[in-house]
Amino acid sequence: MERLPEELLVHVVSLTSPPDACRAAAVSRAFRATADSDAVWSFFLPRNLPRFAKGELPCKPTSKKGLFRRLSDHPALLPHKLVSMQLDRATGAERFTISATALQIPRCNGLHRARACSLPNCSKEDKSRFFSEAAQFCRVNELDIRAKIQRKMLSQNTTYAVYLVFKLAYVYSGFDFPHEVASVGFAGRESTRQVCVQGYVDDVDGADSPPRKHIFQGCTGGLSRDAIPSREEVHFPREKADGWMEVELGEFHNEEDDDGGEVSISFMGESKSGLIVLGIELRSKQQKPT
Repeated sequence: MERLPEELLVHVVSLTSPPDACRAAAVSRAFRATADSDAVWSFFLPRNLPRFAKGELPCKPTSKKGLFRRLSDHPALLPHKLVSMQLDRATGAERFTISATALQIPRCNGLHRARACSLPNCSKEDKSRFFSEAAQFCRVNELDIRAKIQRKMLSQNTTYAVYLVFKLAYVYSGFDFPHEVASVGFAGRESTRQVCVQGYVDDVDGADSPPRKHIFQGCTGGLSRDAIPSREEVHFPREKADGWMEVELGEFHNEEDDDGGEVSISFMGESKSGLIVLGIELRSKQQKPT
């Protein structure tokens, strides 16, 4: 059988996904040489990788595939070690995490910091994170959490979704109504939405039905745990695989020709108690080229 041109094989494999490229490597020697090549894995890595903290990556990665695996297996810290980046193993999409230490929180708000191992229901995944501290709020008169990230650190011409990663303590209050307000964007182009963290989204009803929104019932009582009517203007969190909750605060598009300025993120509300924030995540909504 006549062998396909190398350029054609590279083009075909690069239009798949990282897992598909790994599977293609098992087809034959010819496919293995192509599927493991730097030419293919360059397509799965971001075009402009950020600078990383000293010692985070090998000085000379053995291959593009090896670099991808390193960045998808574990987060890598950026300079100053307040932000980390990780690649999605299935798509290569970027995920930046701003640590609780880097969040802008007024000290007068009654902020308490605690090591991750001392947090309620701490799991092994929590202890293995780079960021060993979370921000725990106790009886704050006004909830005010802000963060900023330089746009030049992010990929250009890319849309990012922003998430608050959090838990509620066993005893909490003030998270029923009114809902909190989240804002994401940059000067003159911010988007605002209402967010309810005292609840979760349940998708077990299937794609044909709107997801059920549930409200947690704390140890002090409060709202019913029963499903509440779907309210499109209020966003609810989902539970992550590691046990933390996440709620989308908004999204923004990082323009291709604009690498200056900052992305501003805020999460605000009235008097609260019992919120534990691990950090804020920005995930690129990457799509494969067609």
